[in-house]
This record gives sequence, C-alpha cells and structure tokens, in this order.
Amino acid sequence: MWCLLSIHAFEECLFRVFMKNFCKKVWILGFLALLLSFFITACTTSVEADGEIILKPDTSRYIVHKLYPNDLARNDSAAANIAHGIMLAVHPGASYKLSFDIDSTVPAPELQLFRPYSIDAGLFGLSKVRTLTPTVVGKRYVYSFICEENEMTVWYTSLGNNGKYYEGEVKNISFTGTGTYKDHFALNLIVVGAVGKTKDGMDIDELSHYMLEAFREKYYGVTIDTLYVLYAHEHPTLGRKYTADYPWEAGTSSEDIFLGDLASSIDEKHSNTLNVFFMHSIAGNNVMGLSRLFAGELGAGEENAVVIGEYVHNQDGELELQSSYNIVMTMIHETGHSFGLRHTSATKLDMKQYLGGDEKTGVLVGDWSNIDDGLTDTPFCEEILRSNLYKQAEEPAFETSGFVYRAIHESCSDRKRYSSIYICPDLNNIMFPVTVECAQDLSFSEQQMEIIRSTLSIIPH
Repeated sequence: MWCLLSIHAFEECLFRVFMKNFCKKVWILGFLALLLSFFITACTTSVEADGEIILKPDTSRYIVHKLYPNDLARNDSAAANIAHGIMLAVHPGASYKLSFDIDSTVPAPELQLFRPYSIDAGLFGLSKVRTLTPTVVGKRYVYSFICEENEMTVWYTSLGNNGKYYEGEVKNISFTGTGTYKDHFALNLIVVGAVGKTKDGMDIDELSHYMLEAFREKYYGVTIDTLYVLYAHEHPTLGRKYTADYPWEAGTSSEDIFLGDLASSIDEKHSNTLNVFFMHSIAGNNVMGLSRLFAGELGAGEENAVVIGEYVHNQDGELELQSSYNIVMTMIHETGHSFGLRHTSATKLDMKQYLGGDEKTGVLVGDWSNIDDGLTDTPFCEEILRSNLYKQAEEPAFETSGFVYRAIHESCSDRKRYSSIYICPDLNNIMFPVTVECAQDLSFSEQQMEIIRSTLSIIPH
C-alpha cells in the first residue's frame, strides 16, 4: 500500500510516495521500475528557454507498463500507454530502437524521454533526456537513441506534438537494444543457511559440478566461464545474518526475497557473474524458483539474484526434497528469465499481477496480450491457462509484481490427473512454466538463445 505524503508541482514534476507495507530493500532501478511508477502530481507541460515544449508523462495516472529490449511479446498495454508514459529499461552505452506502425490519420509524433533522479528520501524528479523525431522505415516510425547513463535504469516516455499527447493508434510496438559486450558470463552459487543433500544424494560440491556442466550444455552458443561456490554465512559483514544452521526460506525469513544485501556486495573478482541463491525453501505452495523478468545485471547489484529452493511446499503445504535435476533445471529456467525470456506459455500468475495490493486494492500490471512470448519457434499451450495447477497461484504468499517463478509438477504418476499438460507442444522447452519429471531433454530454442546473446551484449560485464 502506498500513501501520499505531499505533492510538489515544480517544473521537474517532483513526486513523493511512501511505502507502507511493501518495504523490501530495493535498488533504485527496481524501486522506480516496479514501485515508483505512481506519479502523483499535476504538471504535464513546460517550455524550455529555446522555446521547445516539454510534454511530461501524464501524472494523473499510474505508470506501470515497461518495455524490455528485444522482448518479442505483443506488449499491447505498453503500446496503448506509451503516449502518456511508460518505462523503458536501458543500459549504459547500448543502442536502442523503438518503433511502431504508422497511423496515417495523424501527424508523426515526437518521442520525449525522461530520466528519474532522486532529490531526497522518497522525493524524485524527472528531467528530459532528449526529444526524438522518427525515421520512416517502410510503414513504421523508428526512433533511435543511445543510452548515456552510468548504470542500468529506466527512462520514461511521452509521445505527442506541440504539448498534446499523441492520439493516433500505436500498433505492433517493438523495442530493441544492441551493445558491444561479449556473450559470456560466470556463475555464483551462493548457499544460504542450512542446505543438505538433494533427493538423489548430491552434496553442494557435487551439485555445483553438475550445475556448471548443465549450464554449459543448455546455454549453447554462449560461454559460461566458471562457477564459484560461496557461503552466505562466511560473508565478512553479513555472515551473522545468514547462519549456517538456519533453514532459510525466501519470503518468510526476510522481507527481502532476493537478498539484495548479499547480491549488492559481490566483490570485484565476481564482476561478470550471475548470482544463484540456493536455500532451504521458498514461501508458497509449488514454487521452485524465483527471478525478475529481465533483471539485466551481472556482478554487484540488488537486481542480480535468482532464488532456488532445495525443498518445495507441495499442494498441501508439506515440504518435499527435490532432485538435483529439478533443482538445476529450475536454475537454468530462472536465469533465462533474468536474461529476458518469458514463459513459453503464460500462467495465470504471469497475467494477474497487481502492484501495491491485490485484485481489489492494487493496480493490474499484467498484460493479457503477452500470454505468448512472441517467438515463432516456441509453440504456445492453452492448457496451461486452463490447468488446475494454477488455481492456488492466484493468491501468492508474497508480492509478485515483476517476478516470475517456476511451479513444481514432479510426478509422472499424475499423467491421468493432468493429462492435458503432457500434450503441450512446448513441454520440452526450458522456459515451460512447470517442472515435469517425465520431460528430460529440455532445451532453449534458437530464438531464445538469440535473445540471451542480445541481452548479454548490453549488460556491462
């Protein structure tokens, strides 16, 4: 729940919000991109000294939709709201193109981009980065720009002419990004609290070797440099918080589900690594792993975190120890989300996400046009949305806006009960949202690997 403390209407459109109940420690990007999307001021236009009209994002409405680079999902909600303001995830030095179909009934609009900045605790402003006029390519408007920030952030948009928001139809929106970084990374397996052997008897050393081997096999076409095993209880300043004998459960042991304090304290040696936190369990039934969609970060940073449980709460809430195969495949699945991959077939939880509350009190941020990931080589399965497996997922154990998770459906003996799941054409894709014991030969598609390589090219590492 968010409460307005005060309203400021300076030229920069200052706004102040206070987080009352959802008080996780979040890095500035996650804070702005997921939570400070609530603009509560009245200013919309101003005129600069050179006479240029600045059309600010519409501050009378919530700004909750965001485009990620190289995401091929439809993103119809972002398209419908781009004129009044959406968010664009951007990285330093990367080149971007935003495009959509021309609406010949209205003049070509200018795209204005705005940078958020902090004034003091809870007080933020927006400053214009640049104004872009489109290039016409075929029957599309194309806006090209380079991000000149020092770190990953979000920019806000407005689309219009002469101080008025664009009234044309925005269809088939696309946001692409390219960079110069190499397509390689390393892994940190960070053990949090008390963790024992897997269901099939692997200890941490054996699991780490299996994990590295599996990542190198599944992430074909990119290089996995190495894997480091770290123990949270050995951290020089935070170790007392994460004692070795405590069974850590994400969502219960701490409000900070993604352990941002640990993620942001990675040393220089691990500057090109992706953090995988391995712990006892995750709060909520059937949840095997958690990640942010397009975390877009390697090395030290609160966004750089994937969370995996050794145990999973089943439908009845009872803990079930997982096999090394299920654990490692879930790690690969969740890191796929971090690099920008969606589920091949969306779940109800993917669609029904609410910011700052629930269905009655929050703001819907899910986009039903994104039930398909938009890739031509990852077929969609309607049975996922119809499946009884996701009835419980509509009431998660913690705030899930911006998060994606993989559910457990382990036993092949459930074929009769959930027979429709086994005919899904995307069952053997790593980004299928359900862990199925019978599906053993999992892989990324070629288009998925292309997205992963594109994402690696824009992430500083």
